Amino acid sequence: MALSLRAVLPKTSPLATLQALPVCASPHCPRPASLWQRWWARREGIWLEEHWYCSSSCFHAGLYRRLEQAAMAVPPAAAARNRLPLGLILLSQGDITAEQLHRALAQQAQAGTGRLGEWLRQMGAVGEPQITAALAVQQACAVFSAREPRWVPPRLRWPESLARRYRALAVFHNSVQQLLYVGFLDQVDRSFLYTLEQMLHCQTRPCIVSNVTYCRQRDLYANDGDVPCIDINQRQSSIEMMRTIGNYADQVHAERCSIVRCADRLWIRLEPPQGVQLDLVFRAPTLS
Repeated sequence: MALSLRAVLPKTSPLATLQALPVCASPHCPRPASLWQRWWARREGIWLEEHWYCSSSCFHAGLYRRLEQAAMAVPPAAAARNRLPLGLILLSQGDITAEQLHRALAQQAQAGTGRLGEWLRQMGAVGEPQITAALAVQQACAVFSAREPRWVPPRLRWPESLARRYRALAVFHNSVQQLLYVGFLDQVDRSFLYTLEQMLHCQTRPCIVSNVTYCRQRDLYANDGDVPCIDINQRQSSIEMMRTIGNYADQVHAERCSIVRCADRLWIRLEPPQGVQLDLVFRAPTLS
């Protein structure tokens, strides 16, 4: 019985390597999809999420379509939950009295700003540990506390503007289980956790952190050198964003581009073959 050459070649043969090369995802790619053409283009191409494009022109076309999808997409909303008010939790745990709660609520109403926990702390009714513990009960998650901040790899962090927006930082990474613990100062945002899992390709677990823990973790990242990020606040069309992202992708020689939406912001990550990634944050694009 005759056997074909491909059937008898080992999987690690050059031919098998050629066959494993991706095919350009652009339907209008001018290059032939031959094995040798894919071999020569393997170092020029760039992955846009799960799709591979063989050249800058093909990547730009795919990027434009992806940005148009992002413009029309409705960002996931945080699930509404019926939570006990923080004041009632502190009252039920015996941390404050009813009189202290009424005074704090009155001061908050008169000022028209500030969180109840901050007013209670300013009054001297409770300390930060009691507020943190009550927030953990309210948000149905654990308290993360550590004497020293834990270092988390740059690839598992996010732009400072998103950290400020969601009041959340990466506080611990379990590399064995591929679990990333995200520390929130007060309110856990489940939609942001979902976004992180999409971008970082790992599971997340929420936790509550005190202001001291949050500041120490933030200072550690600042001293370590934050992930390079470019925030563009002026709203752009999909075409303008495509050009901006394409220019930066060429500058850093990116081999991968990922896009996620965070409420009214778009977070783009460009990953070069070596070195630290570059993050870009745009306002959600307008339909062109």
